[in-house]
Amino acid sequence: MLISVAALSLIGLTAASPLGERQVVPNYPSKSTSKGFHLVVNVTDPSKDFQPPVHNTYVSSIHVGAGLALVGQSAGTGSGYIFYQNGTVAEQRYSQSNVLSDGGAPLFPSGLKLVKDPNSQTVSTAHLDAGPGQAGIGITRFPVPYAFLYPDTWVACNESLHYYRDTYFVILKQAEATIGNDGLIHRKIPDGCAPVRLVPECTQLNDLPADSISSHKYALDSECYPDVKSLDWTQYGP
Repeated sequence: MLISVAALSLIGLTAASPLGERQVVPNYPSKSTSKGFHLVVNVTDPSKDFQPPVHNTYVSSIHVGAGLALVGQSAGTGSGYIFYQNGTVAEQRYSQSNVLSDGGAPLFPSGLKLVKDPNSQTVSTAHLDAGPGQAGIGITRFPVPYAFLYPDTWVACNESLHYYRDTYFVILKQAEATIGNDGLIHRKIPDGCAPVRLVPECTQLNDLPADSISSHKYALDSECYPDVKSLDWTQYGP
């Protein structure tokens, strides 16, 4: 059985806070809100990081055809894409908004979407293709105490791309968590991949020139952190 990110987060908090044993005082990093944000790669198991590391790099894209791109990462904010959540307030409330980024000339929207890998029931490759993207990808909100891109769990994988004559790139995928017959949560991380969270870092949403195909009419406020790289995640919890 597949399990949602909100359920996973709440289960994790409950497990970390046994009632009757001790009082746990929650401590979470301060968040802000912004219509625009970068996505910062946070490697949740440092032993699985690559060389050079992908931890604290920025989400960008890898061109693989006209209007087609895989989701990759770059070292600095200058190469990181500016994203925004798009949809109505109701769509955001029910986790049915989507995540877009503007590019090209004139500016047009490209949306995040997940395409299931061949012969896999749980692993999908992330794409940033021209168009509206996929509903159900967004930034977490209350009651989830941390801000990150759902659905969890994201993974960074070093794979060869035929489009570039089998050159290797770090690309981002999503591995769905399941609940086994034993009642336990199983996060199936593909071999050779690093588990990551994609954390929103606040930035200004770009203004649109008059000839743009993109529109920010339905750009939503998103929870984000002012400076993700300055956060020491070991200091927060439960």
